[in-house]
Amino acid sequence: MEINIRKFVKKFKANQIGELNLDINSNKITAILGSSGSGKSVLINSIIGSIRKFKGNIIINGTSRKKFTHYKINKLISFYTQTDFSLYSVNVVFFLRTMCIVLGIKKREREQKIEYWLKFFDLWDARKKSISKFSWGMKNRLNLILCFIKEAQLIIMDEPGANLDSYWRNKIKNLLIDYKKQGKTIIITVHNIDEISDIIDEYIILEGGKKIFAGTKEKLNIYSKYKLFIKDLFDVQKFREFLLEEDIMSFKYDNDENSLVIAVDNYRQINYLFLYLIKNNLPLNNLIKLPINMESIHKALENNELNK
Repeated sequence: MEINIRKFVKKFKANQIGELNLDINSNKITAILGSSGSGKSVLINSIIGSIRKFKGNIIINGTSRKKFTHYKINKLISFYTQTDFSLYSVNVVFFLRTMCIVLGIKKREREQKIEYWLKFFDLWDARKKSISKFSWGMKNRLNLILCFIKEAQLIIMDEPGANLDSYWRNKIKNLLIDYKKQGKTIIITVHNIDEISDIIDEYIILEGGKKIFAGTKEKLNIYSKYKLFIKDLFDVQKFREFLLEEDIMSFKYDNDENSLVIAVDNYRQINYLFLYLIKNNLPLNNLIKLPINMESIHKALENNELNK
């Protein structure tokens, strides 16, 4: 499913989002990033149809959000957000049966889907427990079930990793990879981009209601960076030449730390790196993965601008 955003403007008393012209491509995982107040939530809520009053147009799979019958496209869309459920004094199976009706899931498929997703998110044993008694992590897994149970073609997720430990974040990441292979379109808004940067295909970056970048991760020129701390002194120039041969970028060398920052984009490069260190008898003191965050993304954008 492709999304085309044309001349989008949403005005508020104190500020304005847009004008935005964007294309979100099908069969891709797209991250929408930006600081608080950048316009991410307004754009997402306009895509899902909860905000209707805006200038311009949003076209999803050929259907305009301006059409009177725009709501029909919602059958192809799933949305994840956090709901508290503190006032829901029903068990999770009863709740999901009701939600399956709301989501338009066929009666013959409901029980099988409910059982599958409760087991997938390890909530099957709690199926008779009141939702209001769930922990924050359990409630968040229930929110994820509401997103995935429809198995929609367009999946939109607003901060999916909140209140989840690394096990569940990795499980969701693998699920999204599988969904992309199935041809689904996925949109994610997230603060901690470092956890999912390896599966993102395209980025949209907003700041102050304006688009400051839209394109592939290759165009953004952002990579997974590591800081190597070598135990003994080494020939930095020779090491850089080796890295260049393997398409591994190298950055700052710190003489005091005897450390070098490198950037890789696949595990094959990491394997060659370790083979080089072993062959040249260069033991590591430490290896630190540097975070990918909004600061590093802004630096990448600055470098891109300088290199034009």
